[in-house]
Amino acid sequence: MSARGLFVSLDGPGGTGKTTTAALVRDRLTARGLTETSPDPEDGRRLLVSLTRAGQQLAEKAVPNALAITKETLAPLDAREGETLVALLSKLR
Repeated sequence: MSARGLFVSLDGPGGTGKTTTAALVRDRLTARGLTETSPDPEDGRRLLVSLTRAGQQLAEKAVPNALAITKETLAPLDAREGETLVALLSKLR
């Protein structure tokens, strides 16, 4: 998993000061020993979130299951329909 994929921007410019869902998830993962945080040296408003060894091991176990679920979910669609669905869902990020 890339560092960028784990990067969480918390309450950036114009933020409300309220706890975000991402912050709550981050805190739960950190409490379970799966992630650790450090200040972003380039922007003090952000935290960098990275996987611990335990988090990496869990992710490595979870990926095959996630791929199997995705394959099963897309099974009723032909290849073109599956590609279209994935492309549309990617736009929602």
